[in-house]
Amino acid sequence: MATKTGLKISVVVPAYNGESTIKKTLESLMRQTKKFDELIIVDDASIDNSTQCIKDFFGANNEYKLISNEKQLGLAATYNRGIRASKGDLIVTLHQDIILENESLKELVKPFGDDRVAAASHIVVHPLKIWNKYNFWQKCFFARLAGKDFSGIDGKFDCFRKSALERVGLFDEVHFQTAGEDGDMVYRLKKIGRVVDTKAKIIHLHKIDPKFSWRDIIRKQKQYSEAQGALLTRGRIRGIRSLIKSFFRELMLLALFVPYLRIFSMFLIILYSFLYTKIVFVKEYRNKRILILPFFNIFLLFVSLIYSLKGFIYGKQRV
Repeated sequence: MATKTGLKISVVVPAYNGESTIKKTLESLMRQTKKFDELIIVDDASIDNSTQCIKDFFGANNEYKLISNEKQLGLAATYNRGIRASKGDLIVTLHQDIILENESLKELVKPFGDDRVAAASHIVVHPLKIWNKYNFWQKCFFARLAGKDFSGIDGKFDCFRKSALERVGLFDEVHFQTAGEDGDMVYRLKKIGRVVDTKAKIIHLHKIDPKFSWRDIIRKQKQYSEAQGALLTRGRIRGIRSLIKSFFRELMLLALFVPYLRIFSMFLIILYSFLYTKIVFVKEYRNKRILILPFFNIFLLFVSLIYSLKGFIYGKQRV
């Protein structure tokens, strides 16, 4: 059950209102060619049937541990409850809306034969066939990801050496509630070890929610931007390239106040308002809501600026 290097693997699944996807996630986990030693599912006070879905999936099989938060604590705190309850040497975080390839776990833990490795990341795939199942606003939200692959640590399917997590103090649940905890963790782990990419591929399903609306996009943008601001004030974002990558939306708006950049900035903002959701304009051209989409995308720029400033000033992500 342990790795060739003798390291035991604990899988921690944070769950919240995941009844529409968690069964598929668990099915893909159980198909892994690489066996794990422990499965811990931490439910963050779900109000749907997530916990019942989990119990129905395993039936009389008690080879898992279910921890239920009495109230919603947020992602960072939910991770930490699972980590503290674990007995493994390696902690694998797995989100409730992820489908693993059969050898994903095998690929993910490969680098840990090297004692210098503190964490390893995955490659996430966002298939168009899944994007096509979303409603209009959910398509808008995931437009920039549709049909693309991305790598990096974001908690969806990552592996951490438990001793490294303990050394840096686990996930920061004081400053990051629902976003930003991953970037903060990567920054701290790089100070004590190596953070590496792997060939472990996953598919991100995300909850297919017919009720997903423009309000949900605004809420998500608030979370992301507030987290970026908090990461900046805590010194987790450094260097010109990282600053531009993290705050290009805010920079486009601020450039409006610079006389020599104003016209260029206006051009970029207009271009952005269409390119940000380009695939929606192409695929949903018959939907009348695309007429307001450029204006909505520009509105999101102001949301991003306001909440980045809030996160920067207070140093916390709490939306």
